[in-house]
Amino acid sequence: MRSKWILLILCLNFIFTFPSLSITQTRDPGKIYKVAVLPFMIYSQENLDYLREGIYEMLSSRIPVEGRIVVIDWSVVERALYEERPMRLDEATATKIGKRAGVDYIVLGSLTKIGNYISLDARLISVTEEKPPLTVYTQDKGIDDAMVKIGDFAQEIGYKILGRRYTASLPTEPRHPYIIQHRREIGGMTPEGIGYKKSMTLNFEIKGLDVGDVDGDKRNEVVIIDNNTLYIFKYDGDKLNLFQKIEHGYEHNFLTLDVADVNRNGFAEIIVTSMVDDNLRSFILEYEEGKFRKIIEKANWFFRALDHPKEGHLLMGQQQGSDGIFSGPIYKMVWRKKSFEKGPKMPFPKETIIFGITLANIRSQETLDILMLDDSDRLRIVAPDGKYLWNSKNRFGGTINFYETRKKQDPSFREPVLLWRVYIPGRIVIRDLDGDGLNEVIVNRNQSSTMRLFEKIRSFDKGEIHDLVWDDGALTTNWKTREVNGYISDYQIKDLDNDGEEELVVAAVNLGGIMDRKGTSNILFFKLF
Repeated sequence: MRSKWILLILCLNFIFTFPSLSITQTRDPGKIYKVAVLPFMIYSQENLDYLREGIYEMLSSRIPVEGRIVVIDWSVVERALYEERPMRLDEATATKIGKRAGVDYIVLGSLTKIGNYISLDARLISVTEEKPPLTVYTQDKGIDDAMVKIGDFAQEIGYKILGRRYTASLPTEPRHPYIIQHRREIGGMTPEGIGYKKSMTLNFEIKGLDVGDVDGDKRNEVVIIDNNTLYIFKYDGDKLNLFQKIEHGYEHNFLTLDVADVNRNGFAEIIVTSMVDDNLRSFILEYEEGKFRKIIEKANWFFRALDHPKEGHLLMGQQQGSDGIFSGPIYKMVWRKKSFEKGPKMPFPKETIIFGITLANIRSQETLDILMLDDSDRLRIVAPDGKYLWNSKNRFGGTINFYETRKKQDPSFREPVLLWRVYIPGRIVIRDLDGDGLNEVIVNRNQSSTMRLFEKIRSFDKGEIHDLVWDDGALTTNWKTREVNGYISDYQIKDLDNDGEEELVVAAVNLGGIMDRKGTSNILFFKLF
């Protein structure tokens, strides 16, 4: 039954978010109305928190009307809730929160499940004018009709605010200037997404991917990892040819891969974070005299390469604590003749983990922002002092890449039965692809048709790459790839075919199931015109 509810929410959300909206007749046509959506209260003996997220995303995507109604970012609502610190959420309290958030209307509600019966109470409250609230109350047997009522309620909000019904129109033209020019070219962008070429199928799960000149021949190679093996391919513009395969023992669990010249010697190093028997055993490879040798091995460091806006490529490191997880500051690793040593601390807030993080000039050329993916897969912009400046409503960067440790136990279990699972966030890539002087944020977005019901067991069956730009106080999608079947495990934007232009290179994985990590993979090549 739960799967039926989830499927209904997803179907409704897809139907409601597909069209953009335009107004046929309105009052006060110059005003843009701001709406805040509060999380619905869920009252049930069952854990129905997944419904709260489904309702929030449905309302947030259905309420906006282009040029007339906007739903404000969740971070603004979160700040208002923190400042107000309400004991309960009634209409009077919601109005106060709305005033703090600077909105015209606020939406609140609750869903109660008793036995098989569902009751829904939802309200749209005017903050700036004295108007009676728009309310919907229903009691039904089963969740289906309640969710339909939520959709109807979202649709009626535009009528309540604007005073006229609105009609659906075709989506507006995408912002990217090159889409229409190249829509017929192979790999070119189209309004439906970006086309791509696909490699041969590989009979294993790609866990990491990167591109760089690892053998010093002035041409880039493609490097990928599975659980315990490195594969280095040369790309001739038509197909991938295996150059070298470097196997490690089955005890290894490779977590991340980077390819970058971090010791400034003209050769890109291959940097792998790996776990062996609950301990870090990371290593770095470099090409010398026709073979790859380890210049760092058995390192108790989580490694990540950073493309620093001022310093270029550098190596970062963070240590593993006694509890088996990330511990202490993130350091810049400094090359000392024959080895990397711990250098100065990086300017990241305390308790930041090394993965899913970068530095970039996003909001302006003068401001160096910290971008990170939090433990809920929300993309955030953070000040060096740890203050959150912005965070996304949508999830980005989700992966099924993890390791497990016996050193840390879940406090909800009295006996140490389950291993503590640590998921590794995906990478964030920064580029100015259109040459306008403003950086863009390129990040993956994996999705599941069953939503995320269990934090410790993740499953994704489709994914996209989004290009985000800073616009009107938020990161918004500039373009995105077409939907890819399977799970996007890693990606990069580098010059794959050595023609002087960078491509988007994506690892797409199809796994057998949640408990079966055996699968197949393809590398997708997107031409960025």
